[in-house]
Amino acid sequence: MKWYEQKFVNRRDWILDHLEYLSLNEKEALLVLMIDFLNENRIPITMELLSAKTGIKQEELDQIISILCARRYLEILASSKDVRFVLDGLFEADVARDRNVLDSPLFEVFESEFRRPLTQKEMQKISDWNRVYDRKMILNALREASTYQKMSLGYIESVLTSKGDSR
Repeated sequence: MKWYEQKFVNRRDWILDHLEYLSLNEKEALLVLMIDFLNENRIPITMELLSAKTGIKQEELDQIISILCARRYLEILASSKDVRFVLDGLFEADVARDRNVLDSPLFEVFESEFRRPLTQKEMQKISDWNRVYDRKMILNALREASTYQKMSLGYIESVLTSKGDSR
């Protein structure tokens, strides 16, 4: 049995405690918390119910669910009896993400977070940071930018300079 399947683990507390790490925006977090609540109480999940409970329109719900599935936080399992929304990937994300982020070249991490290829100028800027700042600090600044949905190198640089911790 995995750690997050234990009876003593409060999954919603864990989610709330790790929001900044998971990079969930308000609506994504609300939806994840609602799905976890409905699963725990064995309430069948439908798009109509999610929309009614969260106040999020169904079109937007579709987008949010797609994003959560793409991040592998959410898996939707359909059978002849029912449709299940499984959040196990959310609880395994910390291990997988740390492993991937720390092993991947810095440019790949940025491209993954920005969801697009970097320009030559952006790559040069990141290379410059890499000479001045610790890699972990750069990744933390990127994570902070992602959390606040301010995905620009200018914002990330302001986070780095405000921390002031260089090698």
